[in-house]
Amino acid sequence: MSEPLTSTTGDPGGPPALNPAGRAGRIRSLLHEERDAWRRHYKKYFKHAARALGLGFVGGFLYFLLWPAQEQKALELVIDALKDIRLEGSALVLALTLFYHNARASVLAVAAGTVPFLFLPILDPLVNGAVLGLLASVSKHNGLDVPRIILTQILPHGVFELTAVCYATSLGLYLSAGLGKKAAAAWKTRKARRPAAIAPGSGAAPAAPPEIPEGRLTRNVVRSFALVVLPLLLVAAFVEGFITPHLR
Repeated sequence: MSEPLTSTTGDPGGPPALNPAGRAGRIRSLLHEERDAWRRHYKKYFKHAARALGLGFVGGFLYFLLWPAQEQKALELVIDALKDIRLEGSALVLALTLFYHNARASVLAVAAGTVPFLFLPILDPLVNGAVLGLLASVSKHNGLDVPRIILTQILPHGVFELTAVCYATSLGLYLSAGLGKKAAAAWKTRKARRPAAIAPGSGAAPAAPPEIPEGRLTRNVVRSFALVVLPLLLVAAFVEGFITPHLR
């Protein structure tokens, strides 16, 4: 009787055996790393991003409420920035366009973190909050029900989108802080070695302070962006494309 064919891992010439348990274990490991990174690094930066978002909203709303003459100019700038989003297409096209637009903006926010010390990514939630404040002020001046608009037109997708904005900002801030520490460590090392170079007979140079591993910084940011930011933006885009237009 012939034996049934089975996949084995011992055949060096055959294809690599599939190991669902191994893949599941890898996913669990990534999620564990993400949870650990959130607790150790991102959480404090996320709080700063959330505060910047709230500050931008309150500041934008009060500014345009008190100086309505600036509303039209600011609104034109926002419309021009969003001109690539076509509202007249299908819900699927709208959702995918929104996802692309928001993902691109989040990538730029994280990339701003490659500049050490300056913490430029904090500008992203600040600007997003100001834009929301502008829209609330415009609605108020047009006699619309602002709380209802926020509840029906912003919060359904905004819960996911604004969370993604703050998370992406926390990644950028983490990157900026990490690269800043690395630059500071390199400067201290160079400074510590300079006296030893001037006086070679004075003994060995002081040990260099440990540097932040740049590879780990990049790996953490890429993993977190793929596991958290992109899924949140995808859900937000589909909610905004398929559900938000039907809420009144």
